[in-house]
Amino acid sequence: MTTSPPAKPEPSTDPDALRAEIAETRADLGDTVDALAAKADVRGRAQARLADTRARARQATARANVTVRAKTGPAVEKARTYTTTARQSAADSSPRTRALTGAGAAAALLLVLVGVRRRRRAARTPWYRR
Repeated sequence: MTTSPPAKPEPSTDPDALRAEIAETRADLGDTVDALAAKADVRGRAQARLADTRARARQATARANVTVRAKTGPAVEKARTYTTTARQSAADSSPRTRALTGAGAAAALLLVLVGVRRRRRAARTPWYRR
């Protein structure tokens, strides 16, 4: 079963109807030209896409920031408490205790540095020399 195209209306001889039809056709043609111009504007489309991507990135960053602050809030408060306690105990301690603590920290740092150096040196050594 074939369908025939819709019949075109008879052209009107009324000048006002012709003017209205011409105005409607011009408006449709203007919309079509605008759509084609927008499609051909590659730079404008790229800039719009970039702005959209930036906005989505900002929103994702804001959501992540809120989530991190919500999850780390209790830990931050604990750290503040421990820091305050450590400062008070350091202020209350004797000079000898401070010196021993400093020496212990220096020894721990030295051990860490020696371990790092050994690992780096072992990583550079070829497998057949190990």
